[in-house]
This record gives sequence, C-alpha cells and structure tokens, in this order.
Amino acid sequence: MNTTTNSRAVVIGAGIGGLLAARVLSERFDRVTVVERDGLPEIPVARRCVPQSRHAHALTARGRAAIEELFPGFTADILGFGAPTGDGQSDFRWVFDGHRWAKGISGVHLLLASRPLIEWHLRNLVRALPNVEILGHCAAIGIITDPRRHAVTGLALSRKAHRIAEDALDADLIVDASGRSSQSQGWLEPLGYPRPEEEKLSIHLAYATRRYRRETTQIDGDRGIGVGSLPTLPRGGLALAQENDTWIITLAGYGDDEPPLDAAGFAEFAASCPAPDLGELIAEAEPIDDGVRYRVPTTVRRHFDPAHLPSGYIPFGDTICSFNPIYGQGMSVAALEALILRQCLLADSPRVTDRFLRTARPILDHAWEMTCNTDLRMPFIEGNRTRRARVTNAYVARVHRAAATDPRVGTAFLRVISLLDRPTSLMSPAILARVLWANLTSHPPNAPTRRPTNVRLN
Repeated sequence: MNTTTNSRAVVIGAGIGGLLAARVLSERFDRVTVVERDGLPEIPVARRCVPQSRHAHALTARGRAAIEELFPGFTADILGFGAPTGDGQSDFRWVFDGHRWAKGISGVHLLLASRPLIEWHLRNLVRALPNVEILGHCAAIGIITDPRRHAVTGLALSRKAHRIAEDALDADLIVDASGRSSQSQGWLEPLGYPRPEEEKLSIHLAYATRRYRRETTQIDGDRGIGVGSLPTLPRGGLALAQENDTWIITLAGYGDDEPPLDAAGFAEFAASCPAPDLGELIAEAEPIDDGVRYRVPTTVRRHFDPAHLPSGYIPFGDTICSFNPIYGQGMSVAALEALILRQCLLADSPRVTDRFLRTARPILDHAWEMTCNTDLRMPFIEGNRTRRARVTNAYVARVHRAAATDPRVGTAFLRVISLLDRPTSLMSPAILARVLWANLTSHPPNAPTRRPTNVRLN
C-alpha cells in the first residue's frame, strides 16, 4: 500500500459505511473516490438502491459517538435539522418478553434522525473534503490486480445503466462497502481467490412501515416505543419520533405473518402486538404516507480470510456482516469499523486488511451473537441453539423481568445494546444480584399469547 505520492483509495458504495470509510481514508491518501451505482439526491430522501432506509433505524449511543469523533459537530448539526433526542430509558417505552421496563435515567441519549437524513448529511460532509470525490450512477464491475494477482491496482467501472466497462480507476486500496449484495467476491473468484465461509440464519422477517404526523403531547411526551416479539406471539414493532414532527412506525412479523400496509390492517396488526402502546399511538396519529414493505430472508456473516484476499482489498460494513436490522446495529458497527480502519492505516503496513479484520472481529462477534441469539428464541427459526445460546437467552429473559421493577437493570441492558458495554457486563456481581433478587420477589405479568398459525418458513 502506497500512501505517499499521488496515492488513491477507492470506496465501493456511498452508503453510511462507505462514507465513513472515505472520511478515514482522506487522512492517508492524496485522493479518495467513492463510486455509487445509485443516484445521489440533493435532499434527504430514501435512495432507490437502499430500500431499507425507508424503515425505522436507530443510531446507538456508541455509534453516534464514533461518528462525532470523525465529524465533530455532527450531533449538533442533526439536532439543528430538527431531529429529536432523548434519554433511552426515561423518554422511551420498552416492552421485552412481555415485561414493561421501569422508567429511569440511563444517561444513554439517542439521536432520533431518519436514515436518509443521516446519510444525506454525511454525504455532504464527505463531499466537502478537498481530496474526496463521490461519483453517482457509477457501477463497479470488476477488480483489477497486478499481473501476479497479488495486489489490487484498480477498479473497473461502468458509467452507464448497462454493464459495459467504460473506465477504470487506479487504486492503491479498495474498500468494499457495497453491502450484503457485494459482487466483489464474484470478481475475485476468477482471479483464484475462494469465496469466504458464510454463516447464515434464515429469519424470514417482513417489515411494514408507515409515517404519521407527531404531536408532542402524544404518548405523554415520550420519544419512542419498542415492543419485542415473543416466541408465543412473534410480532412486534418500533415507533420513533423523527425530524419534521413525524413518527416512523415499523412493524415486523415472521414468515407469512407479514404486517399489512393498508391503514386499517396496519393498525390492527399493531394492536395485536405484545403491548397496546403501538396500536394506541396509531389510533390517534394522522397518517402521512401509504407505507412500504421490506423483507429480510436471512442474516449473513462472511468470514474473510486475509490470506484469500489480494493485498489492498478491504471488505467493510454489511459486506462482512449483515444483521437483522430491527436490532439497530448496522450503522453503529460501520462507524466503529471506521475508527478501527483509521487506527490500522496509521501503521502504513501492507497487512492492513489482516489487521483490520482481526481488530474488528470482537465487535462483530458480540453484535452477531446478540442478534442471532435473540432471533433463535423463536422456535420456528432453524439454527444451532448451542448450550451457551440457550443459557444466555434464559438469563436475558430474567433480565427483562427484572427491568420491569429495577431501572438499573434496564440501564445495564440498554448500555449493552447501545454497544457501550460488553454483554458480559450483565453478569457483573452487582447486576446479577439485582436480576436474581427481582426474579425472586416480583411476579411476572400475564404475557399475551397468540398461536402463530400463519408462521411458515419453508
């Protein structure tokens, strides 16, 4: 890798991961070029190639802090655009495993901006960097290597709708942030590089999202509602206050249990979730769109082996690991990967891919395990339920029960899902004692149940 004279890095994909990677690369390369097959709107609206951006997204506290480190003032900018914020415990209603968390002051503040607004602002900030260019309607169609096929030397491009190479960019480093549909492994295979081993979990989850006009007095001024699904009632949803005085409400169901898009069906589905809050909010809010749907058949983690990659190629973001988006990990993990990439580039070593993948692995391990364990609570999802996963899920169920009466337990769990603390922190002596005591002294509520007759995954 050459980061001295006339060096260039190329990023595939102008989503949030690609933009954050470009910001880091701008510190080490003379030129950084981001190529994106989609058009890049001048206003904060969802892009055609990012259909998931129309649904509820969460930027965790640690993810926001990572972006703030790369772009000082980012949070203040987003708040200036009208995005709400709030304490993740005192300003929200959470219902997990049928248990309504007790309110408390967590100190974990959430930034409630839509995915299009976050991406649009990041794109403008990256565009303002003097050595970065972003090329829209520009599709990557192949990786170019040296004659020995040991190192990347460029990226073949198509600047038209049809896939004909019209151009090529020289590159000392290529960051593949094109997401779970990345084509680069198909390009690398003919060069003699095997595809990475993949872990997949077939979750067959369907989302439906509608937006509503928000009044600050609704739900007693709270900023959001999260209702988790139950093994006996496998549907749930998330409502978040957002910019422009709106609510975004995303409902989710497994298999054939797809939330309807029409107003009446959407409201009926929400009312049947394990808590009435979402249905009550929808009943009093004014709809402002017709709704959209998004399906997630599988979650995927690719185990890239640096020995099986050309020097100068770095997989990034969803290209490595595509989570169940309902858990809100994707944007934050990409932001943390950007900080890791920044540290790896400081060494100015040709082994940057090896160093990056090795350093990012623990963060990916924790996020992947949390999301997969939660999905595997659903008895109809096929997967390897290891003893560790079963024990973890049993303990987390007790954590949720304890959080119904002990706000400090809820705060501890919130810090874990916000990526501020490791999952093992829930087993610290102080939290363990609170969980055990609450489970011994409290009585669980009568959790709603519904036979999931229409959940079919084959």
